[in-house]
Amino acid sequence: MAVGNEEIRDFLNRVADALDREAWDEFLSMCAPGFEYRVTAHSYELDEDMIWLIHDLDGLRHLFDVLPEQLGRRGTRMLRHVSFAGIEPGEAEGQFVATSKVLAVLTSPEGVSELFAAGRYVDVVDAAGAAPRLLRRETRLDTRELGIGSHVPI
Repeated sequence: MAVGNEEIRDFLNRVADALDREAWDEFLSMCAPGFEYRVTAHSYELDEDMIWLIHDLDGLRHLFDVLPEQLGRRGTRMLRHVSFAGIEPGEAEGQFVATSKVLAVLTSPEGVSELFAAGRYVDVVDAAGAAPRLLRRETRLDTRELGIGSHVPI
């Protein structure tokens, strides 16, 4: 399947939409079997990158299964605004690396919305098969104070 930047953007918009709707199975179906998700942030005090979360596909599936038990989740929704910055060829044939800016807004059950996090997605997409699949997503956060509550992938 020959794809271009527009198809990659459309695919990544569908990924974000599935997360926004908390359609966990749909999100997981868009990930390749060897998928890896990580959340990182840079510590200026330590002058090092910090890894806050790493999950493979099975780890994410388990996380989604236990989300209803997490403190502060009931009725809270997250909306992601994604702005694509660039799409480059990846290391292998049919792979692409897409960099996007992302703002995540949390809305409480009372309808109060506030900025939860800001950062960038670095996605590796395999578009060599019948349908694109996420191979890897790194959420590189500028935000380093997330508070208590959400374990939902940003």
